Amino acid sequence: MAATAPEFRRVAIVGLGLMGGSLALALRRLPRPPRIAAASADAADLERGLAQGLVDDAAEDAAVAIADADLVVYATPVSVTLELLASTRQQIRDDAVVTDLGSVKRPVVSRARAVGLAGRFVGGHPVAGSHRSGLAAARADLYDGARVWLTPADADPARDAAAAHALERVAALWRSVGAEPAVIGAEEHDRLMAWASHLPQLAAAALAGALARAGVALADLGPGGADTTRIAAGSPALWADILRHNADLVRRPLDSLRGALAELAAALERGDREALEGLLALASAWRSEE
Repeated sequence: MAATAPEFRRVAIVGLGLMGGSLALALRRLPRPPRIAAASADAADLERGLAQGLVDDAAEDAAVAIADADLVVYATPVSVTLELLASTRQQIRDDAVVTDLGSVKRPVVSRARAVGLAGRFVGGHPVAGSHRSGLAAARADLYDGARVWLTPADADPARDAAAAHALERVAALWRSVGAEPAVIGAEEHDRLMAWASHLPQLAAAALAGALARAGVALADLGPGGADTTRIAAGSPALWADILRHNADLVRRPLDSLRGALAELAAALERGDREALEGLLALASAWRSEE
């Protein structure tokens, strides 16, 4: 973990679940941690956060938590972040930097621009997580070595000193907690995630659903089946929200998966061992590349 502390005096984290709680824990490990204010709709999480010394201040109202922050982090589902960017905009300090932790970036970046935060908003997506959710699942090391995609609301921060400074400050925050930030456009990010994150989630969910309908118990699965279906245990509400906001870009990956399954089914129906082995070999070779 990097030892350099981010240049933020007071960080407001809106949403104290797995992602927001893990960020608070990671910031607490710094030699000179910022003061952390948290907002959450879950009063029990706020009480737990205060009792454990995870946060310094807590409020159920996000507008209260962010009022004096020089960094605002929306660690909420995409739909909630979109609402909060509009409803709490007036409480964000004029010199504050704003970011989020959502898995879809186009709608969030668009909303940030619409409410006048283009030069100060840097979308963030840590490629880290767990099938578990909530503050109880938060870990101080969740972001160690994790890729964090950054999507500035300003299309070309290099042309704007304030936007460039905001981007560097958010990147420095992530480096300070051991993560590896990288800049990407919102459209490119969402297209990549449609293949690399959203398709695997849907594939695991479809497989788990087929097993459930067939009456196969989890205990009946071997290690491979358990590994393949593990992420299907993720929050249905959270994933439905993510997928809804990236539905247009998920269609092509789903069509590709349907095609791959159809090829396997056809090879089995024909009893074509050579074709079947070829399809399995393609998958094996890709997965073996490390």
